[in-house]
Amino acid sequence: MLAGPRCGTVGVRSPVPLRAAFPEEFSVPVRRTWSPTTVACLAACLAATVAVGILSAVSAPPARAEEPAQFTLVGSGWGHGVGMSQWGAFGMARAGYDAASIASHYYRGTQILPAQDDMDIRANLLFQVPRSVMRSQALDPTGGGIEVTVGPTVVVGSPVDDFVFTVRDGQVGVERVAGGQAVDLGMAPTVTVRWAGTRAPGTAPGGPTLLNVARTRDGLASDGHRYRYGTVEVVPVSTNAGVRLNVVNSVRIHDEYLYGISEVSSSWPEAAMQAQVLAARTYALSKIDSGVRQSCSCHVDDGGGPYFDQTFTGWGKASAAMGDRWVAAVNATMTSDVTGSAILHEGKAIRAFYHSSSGGATQSVQDVWGGTLPYVVSVPDPWMQVPENPNASWQAVVSQAQMAAAFGVPVVQSVDVSERHISGAVKAVQATLPDGSTVRRTGPQWASALKLKSRYISTIDGRVGAPMPVPADVPAPTPPAPPAEVPPAEVPPAATPDPDQPTVSLLTPEALTIGRGDNFSVVGRVRPAKGGLKAQRQKLVGEQWKTVDVDRTSDRGRYRFVIRDAGRKAPGTYRVLVVRKNAVVGVSPQFVVTVS
Repeated sequence: MLAGPRCGTVGVRSPVPLRAAFPEEFSVPVRRTWSPTTVACLAACLAATVAVGILSAVSAPPARAEEPAQFTLVGSGWGHGVGMSQWGAFGMARAGYDAASIASHYYRGTQILPAQDDMDIRANLLFQVPRSVMRSQALDPTGGGIEVTVGPTVVVGSPVDDFVFTVRDGQVGVERVAGGQAVDLGMAPTVTVRWAGTRAPGTAPGGPTLLNVARTRDGLASDGHRYRYGTVEVVPVSTNAGVRLNVVNSVRIHDEYLYGISEVSSSWPEAAMQAQVLAARTYALSKIDSGVRQSCSCHVDDGGGPYFDQTFTGWGKASAAMGDRWVAAVNATMTSDVTGSAILHEGKAIRAFYHSSSGGATQSVQDVWGGTLPYVVSVPDPWMQVPENPNASWQAVVSQAQMAAAFGVPVVQSVDVSERHISGAVKAVQATLPDGSTVRRTGPQWASALKLKSRYISTIDGRVGAPMPVPADVPAPTPPAPPAEVPPAEVPPAATPDPDQPTVSLLTPEALTIGRGDNFSVVGRVRPAKGGLKAQRQKLVGEQWKTVDVDRTSDRGRYRFVIRDAGRKAPGTYRVLVVRKNAVVGVSPQFVVTVS
């Protein structure tokens, strides 16, 4: 503080108005009778007062900018961006590429060759439910027969019968309901349902029939959930909530399963649909190689969880409008009665990931889930920019509360993309807080918290942030070459696991919600089976994987972690890394734990 000159009792202590600082008589005009000393003192006081006011004005902090009420994100694409872009395949088909050329573009270094696909795949229809109800539905006047096997008891019914499956003493209990009357059929460790018009109808009489599968009797009246082929099993499974039921449809990949895949519109160009068939067949074959998942009693689910594999709608796909075009696309990729064209790498069916739409370039598997797959790398995808693609460009408006929660702070002043992958997808973002400090989040953490369609964000409030990568040159499309004749002798046998390339499977659901005080288990298997390997349960902390628990595999290659009394530290993204003599054997799929 500046001190003013002492002029009698008058002093300058703070920058306040002159009328408040001086006695009243000093506010009148100066009389000539004032002495020169008095005048000099008044002038010094006034100068000091002005100086203090100027210093205060200079040193006062600037007004803080008001925190934005919302943030505007401009992005493109839908999904994880790994593997084949479905809208990109649509655009490539429009540009003149055939199905093999499309698949070869998105899955680099692969071959499109016949592979045996006449084995059955187990598709989960209902996951860990307390009950299920089934009813047959005739497709012609001769159909409608249904057979339910409960232990030694075999019951044959018709469309007037509802079969109700519940948990009873850790097994599957069954009731038959007709005309308002319920009859107990007993219970068994597993119950099998067959129906007329399939490859294995059992004793169910009649022609083509559908099996209607729902959670409740009222649900049977809704559309969808009808299945034309295969058999259905109801299997009890132990969960954190007690014993629940898995309902699983076993169907042949070659036609029965593929006829029911509903991933793209049946109105799409033929080459785009056929490319989708190649990916769907190959994905299914890779899941057969991985074995049955214990938690769902299945190789794949129907796309509704817990693994979000391929969307399998059964009879709904082929029977819908233009469904015959989809069936024709499946048939066009068949190379014999027991083989179909598949995408192979070193003779094995690849993990043919795909997604709805990229943001102009696909992502490598390493940038999304970690690990490496030589055939799943970032490739240009300009073809996704077709007018029909609803997600070629989109905008998301995020509230202040949502953005602050995504960064775990009370208030956010601004947000910028701080790092991008080679595809242009967000690798990391940074929030600036009102006090000037910053908080960083990885792209997956941030996009998941905000439930964004994709991580392809071009601007935030008009700012690009980290520069977008320069797109690579893309060769002009060429007319498709005529398909080569493949003699039967060149058809490779069914793919079998390579003993030199171990895999680490995960039997725990990839999305797990638990109570705050619950116990839960993380289980899986190493193939080929080998005991004594070190299995490390790891948690994603920031951008680093931190080992939080260690186990050894059993002689059958199994690992198991039991997490007791889950609390605030349990939520997060996890994986299991298996090592042998400090060398990585393999890594499991990631799984996410949330606490309710």
